[in-house]
Amino acid sequence: MAFVLWAPPSLVGLPCAALLILAPTDQQRPGWAQPIAGLIGAVSLALLVLSASAGSRLAAVTSAYIVLATAVFVSLVLLKPDSILRQAWRAIVAAALATALLIQVVWGHLFSGSEAWASLAWEATRQASFAMRTMVEVAPDAFPLYEPVVRFVSLTWPGMLALQTLAGLALAWQLHLRLASPPLAGGGIALARFKDFWMGDGWVWGIVAWLGVLILPVSGALHVAGTNVGLIAGTLYVLRGAAIVATFAEAFGISAIALVIAGATAAALAVPLVFVLPGLCTLGITDTWYQYRRRLAEARQRSNTN
Repeated sequence: MAFVLWAPPSLVGLPCAALLILAPTDQQRPGWAQPIAGLIGAVSLALLVLSASAGSRLAAVTSAYIVLATAVFVSLVLLKPDSILRQAWRAIVAAALATALLIQVVWGHLFSGSEAWASLAWEATRQASFAMRTMVEVAPDAFPLYEPVVRFVSLTWPGMLALQTLAGLALAWQLHLRLASPPLAGGGIALARFKDFWMGDGWVWGIVAWLGVLILPVSGALHVAGTNVGLIAGTLYVLRGAAIVATFAEAFGISAIALVIAGATAAALAVPLVFVLPGLCTLGITDTWYQYRRRLAEARQRSNTN
């Protein structure tokens, strides 16, 4: 339910349906995986068609991107077995490049240069403005956030879509593992625990790129690209920092429920959240060199040995 409130439902529904349809079936115990897959796929495609036919270019581009990302992800799972998150990132990059090419092919005769992307950014701005106006009507105290949020959304909608895709593909894979019997073998095992969340050290250059576009006088295109890369890298490092906190909390006997309550409290109170997110991001970045969880495991191992 939380994913549906944040992202297009088809980002998880369409890949999940495709994985279930392609999963091998047990002839002796056919089960309900195939009918469920057909229902999920039909609903997901219907939502994409309705969204694309609404007259919004941004919605049409998003629908095309979802179909491409699903096709690439499922193809990679079948043809090139690897880590699911790595497959998801490959699908995101390939679908983004294909969608960019599609935009130039379809709208190249209407727009020149970066005008097509500017029109998409304008639609994102308009949608964010409408959402913020609705929020301000309900909570007038949120008016100071109106302009910063709208500006941020208009710049970072590609990065946000990439994060939504990563979450959607990961969730689709987990649902496929639960529903299919047996599941596809091409993607390996289920995702690791959240406390073990980790990504390559090269992501630190995404933070460097983001800081660079904030400090240096760069072109508008580089500013947008750097900001989106920074959003993606920053979000991943926040998750990495949260995984470190969860690991240490478990080691010191703090329950997961207490962490969830603390996180919900921080989300409800904007001022603590301003400090929590940068703190988690910094913790995740410094883990590149300090490897906090590895050190904790080594310390616990030494204490158990003694």
